Amino acid sequence: MIEDVIAETSGRLQTLAPRSADDVRHADRQVVGFSAEMAAADRAIKGFLYPAHVPSRPHHAHHGRRGARGLRPCSPVTAQSPTDMPAEWAQTVEAGDEAGRPRRTADFIAGMTDRYALIEHGAAF
Repeated sequence: MIEDVIAETSGRLQTLAPRSADDVRHADRQVVGFSAEMAAADRAIKGFLYPAHVPSRPHHAHHGRRGARGLRPCSPVTAQSPTDMPAEWAQTVEAGDEAGRPRRTADFIAGMTDRYALIEHGAAF
């Protein structure tokens, strides 16, 4: 799957021939993705697994809700004050870049492990 997404994305980038990040953002189709064959296989696997063959347990949903509660306070804080993020992340948020700040904040939060979020933000689970 990894080899497929790399090969497919490389081909799409060659076709698009972007000269800037905006060219990628405004492309008429998704730039990163599977080939049609791999996308079909991925859908087939997921269609088989969910929900019929992967049991759902009530405590799984409970843990998901707990995780969401723990991350909820992170986003507004880091979006309003990028200096609350580690220096290597905060430095990439340029002063006055209001459009880029939410994206960078989302990237930062998406990269957090549960343990990191708990330690860093003192979330009580």
